[in-house]
Amino acid sequence: MAADKVKGGAERPRWSLDRLVETGLGRTLVRIAALLALIGAWQLAGNDTIGLLFPTFGRTLVAFWGLVSDGTLQVALLVTNQTLLAGIIVMLVVGIPVGIMTARVSVLDRIVTPYITFLVAIPVIALIPVIQAILGLTFAARVTVVVLFGIPYVIINTAVAVRRVDPVLTEMATSFGASRLVILRDVVLPAAVPGIMAGIRIALGQALIGMVVAELTIVGAGIGSLIADLQGRFRVAPVLAIAVTIVLEGVLLMTIVEWIERRLGRWSQS
Repeated sequence: MAADKVKGGAERPRWSLDRLVETGLGRTLVRIAALLALIGAWQLAGNDTIGLLFPTFGRTLVAFWGLVSDGTLQVALLVTNQTLLAGIIVMLVVGIPVGIMTARVSVLDRIVTPYITFLVAIPVIALIPVIQAILGLTFAARVTVVVLFGIPYVIINTAVAVRRVDPVLTEMATSFGASRLVILRDVVLPAAVPGIMAGIRIALGQALIGMVVAELTIVGAGIGSLIADLQGRFRVAPVLAIAVTIVLEGVLLMTIVEWIERRLGRWSQS
């Protein structure tokens, strides 16, 4: 009898690192271990003396607590996230329908595609002086910057996802007498969900960048102004604490998008 078999011929379970990582607990443990390793490396690479040197994790944590305890960070995040939320809403409300129509109406495709290519090809920050000249130092100007950073990726990925829907599905629905609206709602959109959500994930990352850039370049309250103020006083640790906060907010947004994508995945598969 083989050594790796028990009575009755069943194979003993073989535990390996790959199998452990594939489990939910394993993935969590790996992420925690990677995070602890990163924090340890950060602590070793940093410097605890106050000045312009790269701060340790402990010094950054103290600076973060100082910003939280006096309410400075919360107020800045509230103002900044108003800009981000408004920008995301505009990106989705405008970007997804334009992407769908671009994929299904050839004339609109010829009109929209050159401008979308233009926004992807050039650094959007170069357009900020133009936006500021038109809209001034306003909330609308900051929202516009956020939208311009992210909306091209929503439109492009939505259009590509709609174009890649299997034509057999639409032809079958047409043969059963389904209208264009019904085909779009019940066939095209569910099949295009993965591509659309991929575009939204990319757009959110770009929107976060646009949020900070808008507030650093267009005078106003929020995270950008707080960073500029701290940099002017050579306070490196608080600036790094704010940067880490923005990263954590980005991770939270991506987690929410993944949860929404899983929920929409059931509709897509049906």
